[in-house]
Amino acid sequence: MRENKEACGERTLRLVEEQPIVKISGLSKDFGEKKVLDSIDLEIPQGKIIGLLGPNGSGKTTLIKILSGFCADYEGEVLIDGKRPGSAAGKAKVAYLPDKDGLPENLPADEIIKIYDTFFDDFDEERCRRLLDIFGIDEKTVAGELSKGEADKLKISLLMSRDARLYLLDEPIGGIDVEARQHVLDLILENFNPCGSMIIVTHLVRDIERLFDSVIILKDGKTTMYDDSDAIRECYGGTLEEAVISIFRGEEI
Repeated sequence: MRENKEACGERTLRLVEEQPIVKISGLSKDFGEKKVLDSIDLEIPQGKIIGLLGPNGSGKTTLIKILSGFCADYEGEVLIDGKRPGSAAGKAKVAYLPDKDGLPENLPADEIIKIYDTFFDDFDEERCRRLLDIFGIDEKTVAGELSKGEADKLKISLLMSRDARLYLLDEPIGGIDVEARQHVLDLILENFNPCGSMIIVTHLVRDIERLFDSVIILKDGKTTMYDDSDAIRECYGGTLEEAVISIFRGEEI
């Protein structure tokens, strides 16, 4: 049975420091001679939405794949709510939206919803159908016939219909029309489980920065910054996007 979200939110405030959703210690990952992640140490508390930012090749997608359980060959320790990401218990806690693919192209949305309802105990079928209706997506449409933006909306609907402990979104609005992006982000916020945490990888910082409680910046496989969004804005005297660009360039405060 799902917890009452208001009660869960209150509990989150009490436990946010004591029980991080994600705990990473000494995480390193090599691809051949290239070190993609280099001695990462992170803790992500409950109830927070985190922006995971960095230049191309900085290790963002690799970190997301490790957290999702799709990459198990690494050094160090990674725990999600106390469980290893690759374990059955760990995977059950994670809702993952990949940047590409992720949908069976030969099935209609209605059948995909039924699959999710079968496999995930925390999935809310009624919520998913409501979100698809809001997005104007016909449940009988085969996934392979959807536009990129429609497919992204279907994936977001499936993802946000779970009451997961950790949501992982890799470029969630890249295929969505500019005029619809803020509405989609509002729906993500409305359906976010306050007992969980969310990590969003994006290059569209200007569009999404209002969601971020904190930001992690990766560069050359290392964590160069992990701080509250407001603190970063204050230090750099501008928008979060402007601050991130300055950090990428190595400019001093």
